[in-house]
Amino acid sequence: MPILRYFLSVTTGLVFQAWLTYAQPLQVHPATIVEYDGALFMPYHETPVEVSYFTDPGIARRSPSQMTILKKKLEACTALFSQDSLLKSPRGLKVTYRGTVLPPPAIQTGQKSIMASFETALYTTLARDSAPAWEATPDARVTIWFNNPAKLAGSPVINDIYVEPRTTGDFFGHPEMDRISAPYRIVAVKNNTLPFFLPVTREDFVLTLISYFQSSIEKNEKTGNRLPTATVHDTPHQKREDGRVKFYNDLEKIRKMDPELADKLMQAYLEAGVPGAGNGQGGSGQGSSQGSGQVDQNIVLNSWREAVRKLKTEMNAMSPTERKSQAWWSSTEETNVSGLTYPGASGSRPLVRINRALIDPTLAPSSIQLMVVEWSMVPGTGFSETTGYNLAFGTLSHLSTEENLWIPLFRLSDQ
Repeated sequence: MPILRYFLSVTTGLVFQAWLTYAQPLQVHPATIVEYDGALFMPYHETPVEVSYFTDPGIARRSPSQMTILKKKLEACTALFSQDSLLKSPRGLKVTYRGTVLPPPAIQTGQKSIMASFETALYTTLARDSAPAWEATPDARVTIWFNNPAKLAGSPVINDIYVEPRTTGDFFGHPEMDRISAPYRIVAVKNNTLPFFLPVTREDFVLTLISYFQSSIEKNEKTGNRLPTATVHDTPHQKREDGRVKFYNDLEKIRKMDPELADKLMQAYLEAGVPGAGNGQGGSGQGSSQGSGQVDQNIVLNSWREAVRKLKTEMNAMSPTERKSQAWWSSTEETNVSGLTYPGASGSRPLVRINRALIDPTLAPSSIQLMVVEWSMVPGTGFSETTGYNLAFGTLSHLSTEENLWIPLFRLSDQ
């Protein structure tokens, strides 16, 4: 009997502890401090929810009526999240809702729809000097981007060409994607049958690279050989440093296409005796600085010319069928300048462009035509431990399973 009573006592305690962790009952004092993994937390503290809306002034002046409509949709997002059972009365977390109407893209795309974002951020409540405190950045967040196709992919390989994201799952009828070169996974939402991406052929990609390098050559030939007029602030050391930084930036662009060529150019740069290129040695004085700049420009120009030559050779070696085939690319490919591989090669992905037709210019600027849901974690990730910082991740993980939240949210789309 004593053993049985002990077992029942331990079992009851574990169940009660689990209930405290997930339900966080009112009987626990809000100021209770819990130590976990060397840090102090206040898991029962009640924190007021913060809501804010920001609007780009230019958009507000240009389309005030459309702004009013779009703001109501951002307010609808706030209502859906804040009324969810997981976030309605949060304990141990500060929750912020931030709706933002974004300025138009720097590069004119002809897009008339207004871009916006809505972020739900979770901050774990820490204890500092027996008072609640939070980090400057959220521990977990989910951001919804409206009418912003650029969020569909990671960093471009060149110009508007991207590595095609990898579909990793289904999220309430919409694809979940890994953007490969971007840190956070996304869910892409649209109400039409248009593809998110359009394929890029091998010929298209190589010609884009050639155009890029030739443009760089023309710019350097026009401006690179004319040294700027010196000012009192342009010390020889500063000029050498500026030249070094510029060369390294250019070199990284080459390395992306041809690592072997980049290594050879770096060796030539070092052997040329350019100050600051690696050994910190070199001449001194204004004349030395100007000479260094000239060597730097010559190396950059030669690197672009060599890249163009190799790309044209690569293009000429392709058959007509190969030129029109889907381009596959890898950042680690070393046998050619372009980085193109054979289809399905290990570590490679197809190259694509984002489909511009996803945003219909005939619809009202305030219409929501595309949603990209960006998670600071993989949606649906299970968290068995909710103590400490895990409380924010666990809450966000459970939030990703809330059908009553996401289905109505996706219905905000107008197309």
